[in-house]
Amino acid sequence: MSVVETIIKGHCPECGAGKNAEIVATYQHKWQDDEHPIWGQIDYRILKCRGCDSVYFQSAEVFSENVNYHYDAAGHLQEVYEAEYSYWPSPLKRIRPSWLDELGAIDNVLHSILQEVYSGLDADLPVLSATGMRTAFDRATELLGIDPAKTFQEKLNALYVSGKVGEAEKEALAILADAGGAAAHRGWKPRPEQLATMMEIVEAFCHRNFILDGQVGKLKPQIPVRQKRRGAEGGAPA
Repeated sequence: MSVVETIIKGHCPECGAGKNAEIVATYQHKWQDDEHPIWGQIDYRILKCRGCDSVYFQSAEVFSENVNYHYDAAGHLQEVYEAEYSYWPSPLKRIRPSWLDELGAIDNVLHSILQEVYSGLDADLPVLSATGMRTAFDRATELLGIDPAKTFQEKLNALYVSGKVGEAEKEALAILADAGGAAAHRGWKPRPEQLATMMEIVEAFCHRNFILDGQVGKLKPQIPVRQKRRGAEGGAPA
């Protein structure tokens, strides 16, 4: 008698891939072609993450033509059918930074724009994601006191003059703007690795100007003052 599997690996929408999950419910659908030797099977599962208790849906589809062959230790040819997995809610394509909620308390508009960009990345919408990154930058510069009527290059120059960005970050932001413009006006679809680089530029800019600067300001007064050394007549050095 076979033992029914109750714990499997899944892609939790909160904890990520390869996490243990409890099988809450299952349904299996099988089919076979009447004229050709092909068949398929789909296992539908409702899973509950063993880490955070999130409940999500998994489907595992096997198709007879999607098979790999290998030899076992005894030299016998083995067939391995590769399952294709899909999930709902869809797994996150980019992990949200820990400071994102803190940014929401600073400016809800910028927070909302970034949330839409992350949703676009999750849904494989490269054009919308790229243009959203440019929009997020425009909102961030407005919060930093830059006139929104200025051109992008004028905004960059103003940020540089005010010390909000250095030379290297200014060049990176210029590339981001060019990429966003290419997506919005020339139909360019950046690849996942290109989108990742663009998002890193946006996140670094927002984190440093809205989160890190505030944290540094709070840290400075908390550092103990260095004691002055006493003179030779005043005893041992502090």
